[in-house]
Amino acid sequence: MNCTQCGTAVDTASAFCGNCGAACQKPESTDAAEPAASLTPPAAAPAERASKPCPFCGEQILPVAIRCRYCGANLVAGAPQSQTAGGIALNAPTASNANGAPSIVIQNVVSAPAPVAMHPGIYKNAGVAFILSFVFPGGGQFYNGHVGKGIFVLLTFWFFGLTYIWSLIDAPVSASRINRVGF
Repeated sequence: MNCTQCGTAVDTASAFCGNCGAACQKPESTDAAEPAASLTPPAAAPAERASKPCPFCGEQILPVAIRCRYCGANLVAGAPQSQTAGGIALNAPTASNANGAPSIVIQNVVSAPAPVAMHPGIYKNAGVAFILSFVFPGGGQFYNGHVGKGIFVLLTFWFFGLTYIWSLIDAPVSASRINRVGF
């Protein structure tokens, strides 16, 4: 049988054309004719898509999903359970708590910054820096590696005695800061 609107071949059991959606007229038969009300298309109800919760973040995803579109977790059974996001390793648990929501575990949290690793030769003695500044103005600054400060003190202490006193204070303070911070 062919559609009366577009001429596409239509199955005899179909009430509507699959191409254009027009109502198909069934061939006349000796049986009682169907009422005209049955030829109207049924109201199209929105089809519900099946979904399941993501085992990592709990958002609703398709049951056939390979990767969660919200958290990016790999849902393939044989894949490792650890992913990385921005250099952070994510280890999500596979079990859920009593109410069905996924449990969240935070591991390896560092609450304080790691101490600065000191190399041999970087350690500066504050007493040596003070003595060098006392004997040779600017010598403590040169010892600490602050050549610009050392030259400034060496050139100006002849005219301004205040720079000499400043160098006596600055040299041990800078040595302590170098030991603490590294520069």
